[in-house]
Amino acid sequence: MSVTVGVREFREELAGFIDRAEPVTVTRHGEAVGLFIPVKRDRRAILDAAVEASRKAHAMLEAAGVTEDEVVAEFDALRKARYAQEMAA
Repeated sequence: MSVTVGVREFREELAGFIDRAEPVTVTRHGEAVGLFIPVKRDRRAILDAAVEASRKAHAMLEAAGVTEDEVVAEFDALRKARYAQEMAA
């Protein structure tokens, strides 16, 4: 089953249409101008991939002898240096 909406309504309610299961036909002045087909995401697979990436990053830091606090401190220093460069430009 497809839902049909005008382009203005589609733009205003886009977040809601993303979460729906059925396709949305978008019209302008009563004529179809597009079709939006939401894609189902496998949230479990996304979470599992993030956990695995975190494990790998932790293992890499450990192998390099670097702590998470050191990474955060280096990131903060780089961010502050970049900000200083932008302000000087």
